[in-house]
Amino acid sequence: MPTILPCSASRNFMTSVVYRGTRIIQDMGPFTPPRKLTFEEVEQRVMKAIRAWDRFPEEKKETLTLDSDFVKDMGFDSLDHVEIIMSLEDEFGFEISELESEKLKTPRDIFKYICEREDVFE
Repeated sequence: MPTILPCSASRNFMTSVVYRGTRIIQDMGPFTPPRKLTFEEVEQRVMKAIRAWDRFPEEKKETLTLDSDFVKDMGFDSLDHVEIIMSLEDEFGFEISELESEKLKTPRDIFKYICEREDVFE
């Protein structure tokens, strides 16, 4: 659970969020709506987070597509899958339940899950 710490700022509201050891500063006015993501941004971040996983094989980075099955196409095992899900949780800042993560077999499944959960627009 992130810890929100108030910061002093003139006329604007600043919050400092500490999430998994990383401090993130957010500048929000009193009427500033949360920033919405686009489908393209979500897709790029999903693919980036998967490729950035520290054990992702270099030779498979170019062959990864939205429809690549983690087990059948990429040859990952269940522990690899858990680590990829953790990488995505870090990227998007929320936890994915074990029950839900078992359904996420491809990057497209993850993309759809995040788009349904977050406030995403075209």
